[in-house]
Amino acid sequence: MPADNFNKWCEELLATYTRSNQQAVTQRLEDIRNSLRWRGNHVVQTMFGGSVRRGTDVAGLSDMDALLIVDESSLRNQSPSDVIGYVRDLIQRHLFFHTVRAGKLAVTVNYSDGTEIQLLPAIRTSSGGVRIADPGSTGWSNVLRPEIFAEELSAVNQANHGRVTPTIKLAKAIADCHITRQDRKISGYHMEALAIDAFTDYGGPLQHRAMLDHLLTHSMRAVMRPIADSTGQSTHVDSNLGQAGSKLRKGVSTQFGQMRGNVRRCVTRADFNALFCI
Repeated sequence: MPADNFNKWCEELLATYTRSNQQAVTQRLEDIRNSLRWRGNHVVQTMFGGSVRRGTDVAGLSDMDALLIVDESSLRNQSPSDVIGYVRDLIQRHLFFHTVRAGKLAVTVNYSDGTEIQLLPAIRTSSGGVRIADPGSTGWSNVLRPEIFAEELSAVNQANHGRVTPTIKLAKAIADCHITRQDRKISGYHMEALAIDAFTDYGGPLQHRAMLDHLLTHSMRAVMRPIADSTGQSTHVDSNLGQAGSKLRKGVSTQFGQMRGNVRRCVTRADFNALFCI
C-alpha cells in the first residue's frame, strides 16, 4: 500500500478523535468556577490537566480531567477526602439537576447530554506548585509542576512542525487496542514521555507511518528502563513496570515490536482497521 494511503487514513482517524463538545466543556468549566466564586469560595482557576491540556487526548480513551485549584485557607490542613467532599457539595448545590460524585481523587460531573467532566481538586503551594490527592495513600501528593512536562512536550512538538502530538494519539490508540493485559498497559503519560525522548533531535520524515515506526522502534528499547517523572508526582512515570529489565518491561517491549510490525505490514484498509481495532 502506498504510504500516502496510510497517511490519509490516519488523518481521517485523527479527525474522529477530536472532541466535538470541547467548546461546551470549556464553558461548563467556566460556569463551575464562576458559581464557586459567587458563593464566596476562592477558586483560583480551572485548567485542563493530563492529555487534554497537552493536546494528546483521544476521544473514548482519555479522561476529560481539569485541575480545580482551590485557594481556601480553611482547607489547607484538611485531608484530600475532606476537600474533595467539600468541592462535591458546592458543585452539587449549583448543578442540582445533574449527578455529582466524589471519588478518591476527583469529583465527577455527569451532565444529562452524556458529557462527563472530572475535576481534580488541587491546593496551591507556596512554591508555586500544586498538590492533589495521592492515589497511593490518604494524604496529599508531592508538589506537582504539570506545566514542566507540558512545556517539554510542546517544545518537541513545535520542533517537529506539530506532528508529534498526532503521532502520540495514534500510538495510544494502537497500544490500547493491542496491549490487553492490565499489568502491561501503557498510560497516556508514559506514551507521551516516550515520545519526548524519541522525537528530541528527530530528523526523519514527518509522515504518520514513518513517525509511528520511529516511536514504536524507540519504545522497544526505551521501555526497558524507568523514565524519570519531571512533574514531581512520582519518581518514575512507569513505576508499574518495575525495575530496569524486568519481566513486565520485556513483555511490553515485545508488544511494541509486534505493533511496529503491524504498522509496517499494513497493506489494506482491513489491515488498517485491525491495527486500530475499528
